[in-house]
Amino acid sequence: MREVEAYNFYLNAAEQTELKSSAQLLREFAAQEQCHKEKIEAVLDEGMCDIFSCTEEEFEKLNLKNYLAEVPLRSDSSPQDILVVPIKREENAYAFYEALAGTTTSAGHKSVFETFAKEELEHKQRLEHMYNDVFQPNI
Repeated sequence: MREVEAYNFYLNAAEQTELKSSAQLLREFAAQEQCHKEKIEAVLDEGMCDIFSCTEEEFEKLNLKNYLAEVPLRSDSSPQDILVVPIKREENAYAFYEALAGTTTSAGHKSVFETFAKEELEHKQRLEHMYNDVFQPNI
């Protein structure tokens, strides 16, 4: 599940960064990914296979796996990389949840996916603000 991987990613990134403010934000995102995991598990318990309005062929044409291709952090990642990599990951997560929201006929599930998309976009924006504050303060 993407949220478990994201949770682990954010905890790892928080441990790698030398910037306290980045570490705090990354830990906060890890906690939010844990909440996403719990919400998705609840959706799955309701019968995920029944919520999509497109055929399996149409679903595959969405290429959702492209949104999940993640760039990993390396052990020698710079403080900048520790913010840039999650910015890209959040951008992909936003697009993924937006695409999922467009495939369901269930108003409740659509709302869940749209909420996740909104939260991922907010994560991206917060990371971008932190990046600008730390690495481009005069812009």
